[in-house]
Amino acid sequence: MQGRKRLHKREGMVYMLKAVLFDVGGTLHTQVVTEASTRRFRSLIREVLSRRGILSGIDDETLFSAITEGGKRYKKFTEEALTELEPDVIWQDYFLAPFDFDKALLTGLGEELCCIFDLEEKEIIPREGLHETVAALRARGYQLGIISNIMSRTMVGKVLERHGLTDAFSYVLQSSDCKIRKPDPRIFDLCLIDLGLTKDEVIYIGDTISRDVRGTKAAGWRIIQIDNPLTYHRDTAYRNMGYAPEYFIHALPEIIGIVDGLRQAEKGG
Repeated sequence: MQGRKRLHKREGMVYMLKAVLFDVGGTLHTQVVTEASTRRFRSLIREVLSRRGILSGIDDETLFSAITEGGKRYKKFTEEALTELEPDVIWQDYFLAPFDFDKALLTGLGEELCCIFDLEEKEIIPREGLHETVAALRARGYQLGIISNIMSRTMVGKVLERHGLTDAFSYVLQSSDCKIRKPDPRIFDLCLIDLGLTKDEVIYIGDTISRDVRGTKAAGWRIIQIDNPLTYHRDTAYRNMGYAPEYFIHALPEIIGIVDGLRQAEKGG
């Protein structure tokens, strides 16, 4: 699944809320570093670089320490600029910047390397109730989509396939495609243009104040924030700044009660 996939309005929808959009990492699943994920990640990165003889003489500690530090520098850049660079540039100018080699050798490898970084560095653990929640939302006629900050253009499609949800999400908007990162409200505005909907017809589910709550509030969207202790550190600076979601949940199945309540309210009940 690459690029922005479009949703189509369904006939006969009479309720205001029509689409439910999700963040990916931290929301559909959580992620943790393990010894197995570290070994897999390093092996896959080495395999890609070895195709062109890149840094084959550099030991693992030196190489992956540089990649880690490069990742931190790139994260800082994206949080300040709220944009995404092309994958080749990310690896040339950030992840492998300290090494003296012909950076042109990385041309065409960046996307695969970014996907490995996003998909394999940590173990991906689906949230409890993920499939049941998605099925219940679809059964109620809601259109489902994704808005994600992500370096890779292919990671979201692969992780949805891994979760067995390839056909469940008809719309995917990634910062890697549109070059806009949350919390910039323009990524949410772009979503509405793509879907042909208004902000009153959508709701977003995400796990962070720093990206998800701030972004949706700036765009005028409603948001359900799902608790994620693994990302508390990202929100430290924003906790007492008045960024409050409309709803706060601890588990995905709680979404169903919320949207059912909204639908009941729309019916005047």
